[in-house]
Formats: sequence, structure tokens, C-alpha cells
Amino acid sequence: MASHGVPRTSAGSRGPAGGKGREAELQKIQEYRTLVDKVNTKMNDKTYTNELFQLTTQLLEWNPEYYTVWNHRRRLLRSFFEHENNSESDSNHIQQYLTSDLAFLVPLLRKFPKCYWIWNYRLWLLSEASRLLPPPTIYQLWQQELALVGKMLSIDSRNFHGWGYRRKVVAAMEELSSEIDASNSASSSMTEAEFEYTTRMIKTNLSNFSAWHRRSKLIPKLLDERNATFEERCHFLDQ
Repeated sequence: MASHGVPRTSAGSRGPAGGKGREAELQKIQEYRTLVDKVNTKMNDKTYTNELFQLTTQLLEWNPEYYTVWNHRRRLLRSFFEHENNSESDSNHIQQYLTSDLAFLVPLLRKFPKCYWIWNYRLWLLSEASRLLPPPTIYQLWQQELALVGKMLSIDSRNFHGWGYRRKVVAAMEELSSEIDASNSASSSMTEAEFEYTTRMIKTNLSNFSAWHRRSKLIPKLLDERNATFEERCHFLDQ
């Protein structure tokens, strides 16, 4: 993990010891610290501008484990949203902010798939979308998230951050679906589909403990939704 806002580096990324390699490394460290100081100074001054937002982008691309900067970014977006009204054009503007920021995170997730702060901030963006955008738009965003986390898990099927994120995405989609179609709450359940997903993932890698854990949590819900009898439950568990 980063220490005091300074990104960690591996021995292989430090370049040759001494000479120009050492000078280049010191130069990068100085550039990074200058950027950190600039961002923190502007945040302390409450200079909430698009320029500062872009500076946080540069800093997070450099070091996504610097969690304080994610909080800075939240404050900036909240400030931008507060200046929007409730008109359709403003809603579109907010949507552009959110979708643009979600897109910014994708390369970071690919590079740092187990960085907790990226996943956490992504959920925050979607919670803001749920607060500020109409349900059909929000549901579409969650559908895109399900596709994204599916791709991430196809790359690393045992990424527990990805499995935890998928569980939250599915829960949000089920809740939103039931709100959109309150007359048919049963249709909002994704339990069967998620159970089949764990089956596919386990067949791909039998030692995928994250998939087994997810499956164990789905089975009671699955049997309840099927209104399974005691005998049917025993038969299911014996398979």
C-alpha cells in the first residue's frame, strides 16, 4: 500500500542505481510531491474547479491507492452537482459527469484490479446516479456494471473484490427492478441467473473459492424462491 501518499514502486521499476536512472527517479518523486501539494492546497482553499478535478485525475492515475484524493474527488463532484438545477439538460449534464468518471476508472481497474479504493469509488458514483438520475437510466448503468465485472472476473476469476462488487451490483439491480415493476417482484430476482453463473465459473476453475462462497449464499435463497419441499431440498443438496 502507498505510504504517506507516495506510490510504491517495485525493484524492477526503479531503473539502474546511480547516474541518470537515479536522477530520473528523484525527478519523478519531486513531480509527484509537487502535484500532491498543489491538489491539497487547492482543496484547502475550496477552489473547486474543473482544473482541480483534472489534477486529481493525474494524481490518481499515478497512485490510485492514495485514498484521500478519492475523497477530494467526491467533494468536487458533489460541488458540481449542487450547482445543477432539476431541468432535463442539467440531468443530462450530471449523467455525463458520472459516465465520464466511470469510464476513467476502467483502465485503472484493469491495471490495479485489486485496489479497494477504485471499486469503492465506483460504487459511490453509482449511488450518486441512483440519487440524481431517473430509474431507467440508473438501471442501464447497473447493467453495464454487471457486464464490466463479468469481464473483470473472466480475467481473474478469483478476484474477491470483483465477486464482492458483483454481489452489490446484482442486489442493486434487483431492488431497482422491483421498484420499476412493483406489480411483479418475482421477476426482479436474479438468483437463478447468478447460480448458473457460479456453476460456469466453478466448471472453469474448481478451486475458485470465491465462486463457491457466492454459491453457498445463493442456495438458500434459490430453494426458497422455488418453494422447494423438504424432499426437494434434500435431493438438491445431495446432487
